[in-house]
Amino acid sequence: MSLSLEQSPTTGDEVITNYTINFGPQHPAAHGVLRMVMELDGEIIERIDPHVGLLHRGTEKLIEHKTYLQALPYFDRLDYCSPLAMEHSYVLAVEKLLNIEVPLRAQYLRVLFAELTRICNHMLNLGSHVMDVGAMTPNLWMFEVREDCLNFFE
Repeated sequence: MSLSLEQSPTTGDEVITNYTINFGPQHPAAHGVLRMVMELDGEIIERIDPHVGLLHRGTEKLIEHKTYLQALPYFDRLDYCSPLAMEHSYVLAVEKLLNIEVPLRAQYLRVLFAELTRICNHMLNLGSHVMDVGAMTPNLWMFEVREDCLNFFE
């Protein structure tokens, strides 16, 4: 059974004024995990509804019945780019709650590793941005530099 053009529910006479499109989400393992529902009027964004929290893992609930030491590995998984920064902030909070005085040498070592983590994070982000532009080889160079930085942690 075929319909003639006049019988078709979409004859082409209607003018579409607004489009609603989904922007994202990408794969959770990729960078830029964000979903936005956008309402467009031509090329002009009329309304946008961002949906954040795609990587929410329920860490707070998971560590409710753990000791402070058992909870530490969960913070490594919060940010795959810079896990030591997450550990550092958690440990600082626990030490403040328990009024623990950390030796100066340990404080220096923590800051050193936090800065090295930040450098490794920047290498990963730079490589991702260059790859988004279309250059594959600089991304591999950034991974090589990042690997050298991560070898220092060992």
